[in-house]
Amino acid sequence: MQNQMFHVFRNSPLGRENLLQAAYFCGHQFGLSLAIRIPTHTRFLMRFESGEVTGTLDHSYVQYPETAQAHAEEILSGFKVKYSFYAPDELAGGGLPLIPVDWGIMSCPRVISEQTSRIGLGHIGPKVRGIAKHAPFPIFIPCLAYKPWNRVSIFFGGSRLGTIAVKEGIGIARLARVPFVVYTHLDGTTRQECEQALAEADLLSDVRAGDGSWQLFQSGVFEENLYVVPHDSLVVVGAAGHRLMAELIFGSKLETIQAILPNPLVVVGPNCRARPELGPQPAIDQTPQAPIP
Repeated sequence: MQNQMFHVFRNSPLGRENLLQAAYFCGHQFGLSLAIRIPTHTRFLMRFESGEVTGTLDHSYVQYPETAQAHAEEILSGFKVKYSFYAPDELAGGGLPLIPVDWGIMSCPRVISEQTSRIGLGHIGPKVRGIAKHAPFPIFIPCLAYKPWNRVSIFFGGSRLGTIAVKEGIGIARLARVPFVVYTHLDGTTRQECEQALAEADLLSDVRAGDGSWQLFQSGVFEENLYVVPHDSLVVVGAAGHRLMAELIFGSKLETIQAILPNPLVVVGPNCRARPELGPQPAIDQTPQAPIP
């Protein structure tokens, strides 16, 4: 299922905005389809190699089940994207639905277990952090309202995980046929160290390619420098995984990014595997469409 995005549908206005963004993302990615789960239980289990995550969904995920699939199909009718409805065929102990963990990417809102009134900038719930901590795939975190993105902004601080984020971001940008920018705030590292890390990951020439650019900040406050990130960009960033406690504490840079930027995010967690080499891509003759009014 490496060519699928997993998405749990919430039958509410917020869930509509989340699904719109998931469909738009898949429409940009050649060969990536949507696997949509309409939950009938508020709990689920994901078993990763590095640990288990028992999720508890907010009750809004299971409200109005009689209209959930029709609403999802109506939303998706405005996009040229393949999709299917996924129902787990295996149950774990206690009868919990067992969700596979071999997706290409997972769409996950900022919170899944708290009331929707708590959703907003500056708060990513513990269950979402737990998935990001263990998942071998990246996590797509939509913003509050649907808005198309036309470029990719990648944050890189020189770490190994940062190079995986760069690789993932460049792959997304090239499949979407949009430009990308790599942002580096030189705080505790040097340009030479960052260039060496990119070179060792065979990414330095990609960062310097004509469809991308690399912007380094050698001064200024990181929070203030975030103003340069375009409003119409998808942000890709790595979660360093330091100071792991009961939940994943993302690290100071990511915590700042997710708290300040209203953009949709792709989070590369500490157990995320590098995207395979893309190789030559077929021509894409269908662009993602805005929803039908």
